[in-house]
Amino acid sequence: MSADLALLGRQVRHELVALRRTPLTMILSIVFPLLFFILLAAVVGNETIDSRQGVRLAQFLAPSMASFGVVMATFSFLAAGFAEARSTGVLKRQGGTPLPRWALLGGRIGAALLLGLVATSLVIGTGAALYGVQVFARTLPAVLVTLVLASVSFSAMGLAAALLLPTPQATIAVTNGIVIPIAFVSDTFMVNGTLPSWMSTLGWMFPLKHLVNLLGDAFNPYLTGTGFQLDHLAAIAAWGVGGALVAAWALRREQDRTAVRRRQARSARASDARPRRTTSPSPAALLVGQVQHSVRVLTRDATAVFFAIAFPILLVALIPTVNGGGDQRMADGQTLGAFFAATMAAYGAAVTAYVNLPTGLAEARDLGVLQRMHATPLPAWTLLAGRVVGAQVVAVVTLAGIDVVGGVMYGTPIPAALPAVLLTLLLATTCFAVVGIAVMTLVRSASSMIGVTLGVLLPLCFISDVFVVGVSYPPVLQGLSWFFPLRHATNALTSAAGATGLGGGFSWVHLGVLAAWTLAGAAVVAVRFSWVRLEPRQRRRV
Repeated sequence: MSADLALLGRQVRHELVALRRTPLTMILSIVFPLLFFILLAAVVGNETIDSRQGVRLAQFLAPSMASFGVVMATFSFLAAGFAEARSTGVLKRQGGTPLPRWALLGGRIGAALLLGLVATSLVIGTGAALYGVQVFARTLPAVLVTLVLASVSFSAMGLAAALLLPTPQATIAVTNGIVIPIAFVSDTFMVNGTLPSWMSTLGWMFPLKHLVNLLGDAFNPYLTGTGFQLDHLAAIAAWGVGGALVAAWALRREQDRTAVRRRQARSARASDARPRRTTSPSPAALLVGQVQHSVRVLTRDATAVFFAIAFPILLVALIPTVNGGGDQRMADGQTLGAFFAATMAAYGAAVTAYVNLPTGLAEARDLGVLQRMHATPLPAWTLLAGRVVGAQVVAVVTLAGIDVVGGVMYGTPIPAALPAVLLTLLLATTCFAVVGIAVMTLVRSASSMIGVTLGVLLPLCFISDVFVVGVSYPPVLQGLSWFFPLRHATNALTSAAGATGLGGGFSWVHLGVLAAWTLAGAAVVAVRFSWVRLEPRQRRRV
C-alpha cells in the first residue's frame, strides 16, 4: 500500500513539474481566476453591504471565482494535457513501461486536484487579505469535501473529452468553448444582475452551477449550518460518474485501435509533375502566397479559431443578454448589442494579430522554419506583410460573424458608417500585428510569447471597455488604459459603429494613436527581426 502511494505521489510530482513547460496552462488555470477576481472587484467595487458584520461585496464574488478556478484547473487543464500526451505518443510509450494505468491516470487527476486547490486558495486568500472576505470554520470541512469531489468529477469529464476529441487543439477549443458559456449561465460572473429564466434553468443542468452555489452558501455569512448540501453534491458526483464511464469506454476503444497513424509520403508521378518555374516569382505573387499561407495557419488551429473568431461571437450573444438585452439603450443612445459588437470585433482582432500571429511566427522561428525560409527568394518584408494582411482577413471574418449574430439576436443593423468601421478595424489589426511581431523579436521562445501576450491583453481588455462599459476605474488604471492602443481601438470602433453618416465615424485622435504605435512597433521590428533565434553569445558576436 505504501509503495502504491509512493508511486502515485511521484507521478503527481512528475505532472506538476511538467506544468513549467506549459505556461498557457498556468495562465488559464491559476492566473485567470485570480485576475478575474481582482478586476471584477475593481469593476463592481467592494462596497460594504452590512457594516455591523463587516460583509463586503467580495464575500459573494470570491466563491464564484474560486469555482471557476477549479473547473479551469481540472476539466480544461487535464483534458488539454492528456490530449497532448496522447497525440505526441507519450501515452503509448508510458503504456510500455511498468507504470500501472491507474497510476498514470491518478497522477494526472492528482495534479489537477492540487492545481485547483492552489487556484482556490489564491482567490480566497487574496479576498481575505485585501477585500475583507470572511472564512468560517464551521463550513471549512464542507468546502474541502466539495472541492475534492468537484475536482475529481471535472477531471473525469476532462479525461472523457480528451479521449473523444481528435487533436489537442480541438480539445482546448471545445473544453474552453464549453466552460465559458456554462460559466455565464452558472452565475459565475454575475454580481448584481439577474439571468433570464431560461438561462438559469439551463445552468442547473450542469455541475458548475451546483459548485458555485455550494461554495457561495458556504461563504454566505447570513446562512447557518455546516455547508453540506447533499443534493448539490449528488449532482456533481453524478456528472463525475458519467464522465468516468465515458472515459473508461473511450480508453478501451483507444487501446483496441492503432494509437498513432503514420502519414505516407506521396510519390509524384511523372505524368502529374508540374513544370518547374524558370523565373523568380514577382513580389506580388510572393505576397499573395504569404497571405494565403497566413490565413491557413491562423484558421487551421482549432484553438486559435475558437479564441479569435468563435469566442468573440459567443460573447456578443452572451454579454448583452445577461445585462438586460442587446436592444437596451445606453446613455449615448447606442444599443448594448451594437456597442459590444464593436468591442468584440476589437478583441477578436487583438487575439488574432497580437497573440496568434506572433506566437505562430515564434514557433516557426524556434523550429528553424524561418531559418530555412531565409534561403528562399522570400524577402522579410513579404513574409511579415503577408502575416499582417492574413490577420486582417481573419479580423474581417470575425466582424462579419459578429454582425450576423447581432442582427439575428438583437436586430442590430449594419453600421451606417461601414467604411469607417472597416478602415478602423484594418488599422487596429495592423497596429496589433506590428506590435505583436515587435514583442516576438524581444521574447526568446514561443512558450514565453503566449504568456507575455495573453498576460498583457486580458487585463487591458477589462480596463479598455471591452468586456464592461460605464465603469469608473482608479485614476492609475484609467491613465494606463489610455496609454495602450487597445482602448483607442475600442473607442474608435464603437464611435464608428454608432455614427449615422456614411462618410463619418472616423475618430482621428484614436486613429493617430494607433498609427503612432504601428510606427513604433515597425521601428523595433526593423532593428530586431531575425530569421533565427539568437542566443546571448550569438547576439554579442553579431
